[in-house]
Amino acid sequence: MKKILIVFLLLITLTGCQEVTTTLSGVSDSYPATIRGRVMTDSGDMITAGIIITYENGDMERVNTNMLSGYTLKLYTGSYTLTFERGYEYQTKTISIDVENYKTYVIDDVRLTQLYDGPSKGMYLGDLHQHTLNSDGKQEVDEVLMSNINRGLYFGYLSDHNSAAGLPEWVQGNRFVAGYDVFGNAINFLALRAVEITTDYGHFQSIGVGNVFEQADINSLKGDDPVTEITDMVRETIRSGALAQINHPFAVSVLGFNYWEIIDEFDTIEIWNGLYQTNRNENLEAKLKWFDIINGYIVGENKFLPATGGSDNHNIEGTYNSAYKDTSTAEGLYKDQYLRRGVYTGMPATCVLIDGAFTEENIMNALKNGNSFITNGPMIEAKIGSSSYGETYHLVGASSIVIDLDVFSRDQIETINIYKNGVIVKTISIEDDSMYYSNQVQIEGLSDNDWIVIEVLGVETLYAITNPIFIKN
Repeated sequence: MKKILIVFLLLITLTGCQEVTTTLSGVSDSYPATIRGRVMTDSGDMITAGIIITYENGDMERVNTNMLSGYTLKLYTGSYTLTFERGYEYQTKTISIDVENYKTYVIDDVRLTQLYDGPSKGMYLGDLHQHTLNSDGKQEVDEVLMSNINRGLYFGYLSDHNSAAGLPEWVQGNRFVAGYDVFGNAINFLALRAVEITTDYGHFQSIGVGNVFEQADINSLKGDDPVTEITDMVRETIRSGALAQINHPFAVSVLGFNYWEIIDEFDTIEIWNGLYQTNRNENLEAKLKWFDIINGYIVGENKFLPATGGSDNHNIEGTYNSAYKDTSTAEGLYKDQYLRRGVYTGMPATCVLIDGAFTEENIMNALKNGNSFITNGPMIEAKIGSSSYGETYHLVGASSIVIDLDVFSRDQIETINIYKNGVIVKTISIEDDSMYYSNQVQIEGLSDNDWIVIEVLGVETLYAITNPIFIKN
């Protein structure tokens, strides 16, 4: 009996965390059940994770383990499904549990297998756009930081509106483990600085520097001469050492961007924002505009603006209420599926391709050069010869190319589109339920100054899109 008590107390110590108490409508008992457990890799390393709680009525709530990889849940009498997940590279595991008030339940260790090893290929997932209570987010800095790591991200930029107040805490995340390499060595999370410069004529991201302007500086910009004011602001951002980005350009009202004549002042453009997936096709508009920008770059009208994505996450919990979802229509079904995929950290993420050490400098270079793709699941490896996204392939007199294409996705992909100069020239249908697509794809009719983009679509709202590979003679 003493041994059992010692083991139980040790488990409580290992799994102690900020308790998550949930309620079902109509339940008023104040003594819910306690559910405890911990998460680890299949090799036995403790690892943080997210937990999606599904209630009997279909409602869903997302919570996180603590930094020690343990969790304590408070649930009222009922039947629940607990889904453990750690982003796009890991399998998910689902447990069904019936609980009764007052009782304590200790769950067997949950082991998550890593299905895809991005770092071994130089690929690192990160979120470029997220908020905390220091602006209009719902959580503290440490909670948002934990959600990044629990989502399987390797880096994250905190970008509160016109505020660097949370950054001293945020960068402490550089001490924490994000994952492990193939040799079992820890890979530390990179907690990086940013700020969303929020004005009456658009929102602009300072990537890499979080204290470019004080709020008083922003307040003094009244928009009397937006082009001049934006230009001065962006140039100061870049002088400070940051990348300057256009955020959610087709958002409504003052959140959007309307001054395309000065796009050369910027370094990147956010074409996929997590908050704008289902409203007015803002992300689709941004993608099509980005295609126009690339074509303008090809003919010398403007510079190349690499594409990025960010969750624009304001709430890491990602709560879902089934009462507000109408699944009787196609639009309602899409919204239901989208909500189940969620608006939270890393949805979407930007995956950078790095040849060398995993450092902030190399992340910044990859973003600026377009050595990246955007994803909410699929991982895309694409090369033409030795050239990948953001790079240039030389035809040397030929008119066709072969793309070495490898796609991994934990969830089912359905279609791969190959774009040439912004127009789909090949569609590949995926008919089985394999997690991998690997093939050499030939594209004919290429000439000087063409460019190739690869897009992956899957079940529900699964999606990914690369930056271009440029073609030269």
